Parts: sequence; structure tokens; C-alpha cells
Amino acid sequence: MFNSVILDVAVGLFFSFLAISLATSAIVEAIASCLDWRAAFLLQGVKDLVNDQTFTGLAMQLYAHAAVNPRGPGASAPQANKPAYVDPNLFADAIADITGMTYAVAAGSASPIVTALKQTIDAKVPLTRNEQLNTFLSYVIDRNAGDLAKVKQEIAAWFDSAMDRVSGVYKRHVQLWSFVIALMLVAALNVDSLHLAAALWRQPTLADRLKLTNTIPDATAAINDLDTNLPIGWRLDTPPAQTNNPSGPGPVAPTGWTLAFVWLSRVLGWLITAFATLFGAPFWFDMLQRIVRLKGAGPSPAEKKSGSAAAA
Repeated sequence: MFNSVILDVAVGLFFSFLAISLATSAIVEAIASCLDWRAAFLLQGVKDLVNDQTFTGLAMQLYAHAAVNPRGPGASAPQANKPAYVDPNLFADAIADITGMTYAVAAGSASPIVTALKQTIDAKVPLTRNEQLNTFLSYVIDRNAGDLAKVKQEIAAWFDSAMDRVSGVYKRHVQLWSFVIALMLVAALNVDSLHLAAALWRQPTLADRLKLTNTIPDATAAINDLDTNLPIGWRLDTPPAQTNNPSGPGPVAPTGWTLAFVWLSRVLGWLITAFATLFGAPFWFDMLQRIVRLKGAGPSPAEKKSGSAAAA
């Protein structure tokens, strides 16, 4: 294809990684949607943020608030239709409403606004029950001299920062499941990176034997051709690996230490493929594009034009 065995091997490996990454991402996304992973991690993050692990206090009130959970039925079932995302500004509005800060400002209390806001905080978030949150909100009120708009901005920034950490926890959880699912896929399809690279290196014309033609091939012949030439998948009609027979003609199935080495190499190849999927399909797609552009002629005028337009 590129008149270079090294590039052909790289393209074959990268394309395999891309295909497995796409399949893994689709499966993980389907599982995440079915099990509401994002909503569950967000709920746990809010519980941690407001120190309400039992979901009987401020966290429950937040999820009953229409700004945080617009599709929920309210206080009757705050966990129904849990949101997967919450806008930081809406979260700040909900905090201001629940703690009474909004109403204290609207009422125009005779007390100084800072004192009035702190009194509402002490009433809704008592220092004895939630010292951390009470102290934080009191400091925010003091720093902004009771300016409710600025207080909401700080609460929104605080929530946004906390959600960055929740996103990190979620990504690690998804990566673990992605690796497990990718490993199951590569084992089921026998996508052994070591064997694939060796096959492409030893057989530079492998891609030519698999290329499409203008004629429609016979289905059975096409499947047999793929079974014969494609260095992935399982062969049910032959042993998994063979070695030369020193006592006579023809290959024999490996035994003992040789068989153990064959399977160790295969498992290592599976692990390499599974780990490669953690980089994600966009990464391998970009790598494929970079290799394809190694053609010595430079970018075409259309590519340069599109690149200039994107930069603009």
C-alpha cells in the first residue's frame, strides 16, 4: 500500500485499535445510559459536596428544587428522573433559595444584609449539623459584603470545581469498564497485536490479497478468503498454533512449555490491544490520518484551504 512494510504494519495495528475502540466506546456508552451512571455519579458528588450522605437534608432539597431537577416531581420523589448534568448557575440559585438568602435580600430586612444572610444560613444549615458548608457560605457572604449576585457566582464556581473532581472519578470508572470490555472483545475476536504485527511483517502482500475488486465475489469464497488471510479471529478447524515436527513431515500442535509460551504470547497480545483502546477512537483515527499523510507530496491545495479556514 505504502511500499513500506513498517507503515503497513502500523496502519494495520492502528486500524485494529480504532475498530476495537469504537466498539468498546459504543458498548460502554450503552451500559452507562442503561444504568444511569452519569446521574448516579452526579448525585453522589452533590451528596459529598453538601455533606448529606443519607439524602435527608440539603441534598434532598436540592434534588427537589426545579432548578436542579427540572424533570422531577419535587419533594414527593426527589430522586425520580435524576439529572445527568446541572448548570452551576442554576445550582447556585437553588442553594440561595433553599438557604433563604434570596428571600432575605428580597424582604429588605432592617438588619445589615450580611447579618441577615448569615442568620438565614444558620437557620437552614446549622453550624452544629454541617459546619463545613455553614462556614463556607458565611465566608462567601463576608467576602462579598452581602452582594447576592457575587455570592451566587462564588457558589457556582465552587460547584463547578467540585464537578471537575466528580468528572475525574467518573472517567476512571469508565476507563476501568472500557478496559474490561475491550479485553473481553479482543479475547472473543482473538485480536492479538503481537500476532497481527508479525503476520503483517512476514506477509507484506496480505493487504493486497484482502483488497476489494469490481466484481461481486461469492459469499462463501469471500469468507474463506478472510479466514485464510486475516490474522485475527479463531480457527476452529486447526489447532491454535503449530510448530514443525522434528520426527516427520507436517506441523504438530505445540505441547508443554511451547504451548504455555504460545498462550502467554497470545494473552500479552490481547492485553496490548485492550490497553491501546484506552487512548480512545479519536486518538487512533488521528494517528491513521498522520500516517496516511506520509506521502512526500505535502498537503493538497484543498487540505491547505480547509486548514486555513479552520484556523480562521
